Amino acid sequence: MATHIYASLDENSIKSLNILSSDSNGIEIRIQAAKYIKNCIIGNKLKKKLFIDAGAIPLFVNILNKETDEDLLIQASSIIGSFGCRIDEGSQKIFEYNGVTPLISLLSSKNLKLVESAARSLKIVSLFHQPPPSIYDEQGVKLLISLFNHPLDSVKEVAATIIARGCESLFNQSSLDNMEPQPIEPNLINHSLLKYQNFVHIHSGLSTMISILVSPRSKIQEACLYAIGWLTRDNVQLSSYVVNDERKPLECIVNLFKKNKSPRVKLLAVNCLCNFNQSKILSTSFSHLIKNILPIIIRLMAEEETVKEEAPVVLARLIVDNEDFQRIASEAEAITRLGSFLKDSSASDRLKENSLTAIAVLCSQREDSRKQVVDAKIIPQIISSLNSSNYAIRAAACNCTKSLSRSIKQLRTSLFDCTIATPLLKLLDDPSLEVRVSASATLCNLVLDFSPMKQAVLDNGILQKLVQLIFEPHDFKIRLNCIWALKNLLYMAEPSLKESAMKELGYDKLIDLIKDHDSSISEQALAVLRNLAFKDNDQLVSEERFNGQMVPTLESKLTPSNPPEIIKQTLFVICNIVTNEKIRNSVMNSSIVNKLLHFMEHKHSDIRVVSIWCVCNLIGPDENTNSSVRAMKFKELGYVKKLESLVDDQNIEVKDRVKTALNLFKR
Repeated sequence: MATHIYASLDENSIKSLNILSSDSNGIEIRIQAAKYIKNCIIGNKLKKKLFIDAGAIPLFVNILNKETDEDLLIQASSIIGSFGCRIDEGSQKIFEYNGVTPLISLLSSKNLKLVESAARSLKIVSLFHQPPPSIYDEQGVKLLISLFNHPLDSVKEVAATIIARGCESLFNQSSLDNMEPQPIEPNLINHSLLKYQNFVHIHSGLSTMISILVSPRSKIQEACLYAIGWLTRDNVQLSSYVVNDERKPLECIVNLFKKNKSPRVKLLAVNCLCNFNQSKILSTSFSHLIKNILPIIIRLMAEEETVKEEAPVVLARLIVDNEDFQRIASEAEAITRLGSFLKDSSASDRLKENSLTAIAVLCSQREDSRKQVVDAKIIPQIISSLNSSNYAIRAAACNCTKSLSRSIKQLRTSLFDCTIATPLLKLLDDPSLEVRVSASATLCNLVLDFSPMKQAVLDNGILQKLVQLIFEPHDFKIRLNCIWALKNLLYMAEPSLKESAMKELGYDKLIDLIKDHDSSISEQALAVLRNLAFKDNDQLVSEERFNGQMVPTLESKLTPSNPPEIIKQTLFVICNIVTNEKIRNSVMNSSIVNKLLHFMEHKHSDIRVVSIWCVCNLIGPDENTNSSVRAMKFKELGYVKKLESLVDDQNIEVKDRVKTALNLFKR
């Protein structure tokens, strides 16, 4: 090594590096030099940086690759781990110089101390925020699983931790939608979290962890809980395996939560229970347990930083889609505690992101929870988070705002007072795809007719932006959210707004959206046409404007194989468009007239209702033609007989609509 790069190091450090750089020095001298460097850098971030700048990492990686003396390898592997401990620059350079591969190869050594040293260093570098996929290739995973048979508990703990990190890093990577996809290296099994989890399970990794968990080895129970929590995340098969295992690991996990004094063990145990609950494999009796768990999770938010940061996410996952759980958490003052984190300027980004996520779930279904957010005076913090430099915080703030905007009262007061529309619209062009998806979803509520922000959003050119994003092929969720927002924008809208919308969208493009291969896009496009035709003055919706494509397109949607929502929206469109005489004649001359009879006996009552409604609107009297001709055609097709069979339908709305239709036929 060149001497000039050692300028910042002391004489003994320079001497030690020079000794290690030369193969001519005796092995004992080199081991002593390595020990000196290890003692210098342990717990000393400044010293670590000085050695890193001096090029020490490639030197020690080279030792790992070429040396055979086990004592020197123990020192070198330990030093590599120290360079990566709590210093991102060190971990990054370890990856750049491919220091992970020789560490993995050392796991198969017969020297227990060498295995322990290599494993500990692998654990450290695996905790780096973006560990490379090479840590988790087939050879590495098999070796890690084999370490569960190692005589040292510390090695088992490390193996479980690294496997857990493999799952966690894959999960996080799948969430980084704003990043370019990474190239897949040959022989890697971690193409997805599910494949990685199943690969570990196939090679008995999960079974071995359960054996360790139910044994009295409390020292490594925490690592096993961590790994089991990630191996069962969003995996029904592996969750079921754990719950039904004859060794009763579920009972052990519950006991660890109840009896273990460690806040982290409690949180990891709850995380496992959360996975089982979301997989819907727990008996109904566990619902009572989860209700008792919720206040304890909120109390865990007062514990050490790592527990405090993760507790809000576990809480959010437990209460999602369960209004009763959300109520219990709110009554246990979850919002007050989470709000205090948003107000704390010293809170970490991770804590703020997770707090916003939990608040979003707490407010997703309950108006009382939204009121608690207002009372806690944290809406300004939520809105300011939309401008955070951290994309994850911006996305979480969007989700939080979306939950709050479900309240008409909050739309008209708190959110309006904070002028949320402006920062939210900017996020439609955010560099992060995740943020753009969240922002477009939130926008749906801001453009509704009762929202005071509707005009502000329109003044900011939302029509042009929505149309632009609807036809961008990059992300399905954004397309769906934007066409949903357009539908909401046109609900009960004035004719001038409808006309402006169609100038931007175009009639041919609306037909293309109705024909979209994805049923969700097609459904919302039909709803756009439905709102467009509602109380139309015949100036906006006509076959001429659609170049004769509208009625044939609607015909094609009325097939029993289509999803019920597509059929329902198509029927609603027909109800609205047949107020136009020319369209009514087109419908009467199409196969729609025959198809309506079939949908009057559909298993979904709302489809039965709207199909009868279509018949009423088609035979109803108008100023220019005699409705009796149309009524006669329906009679000949058997509609009166079918209506009479529905007089005693179980659904009251169907019965009412049947009476209206029969009265029209009598006239």
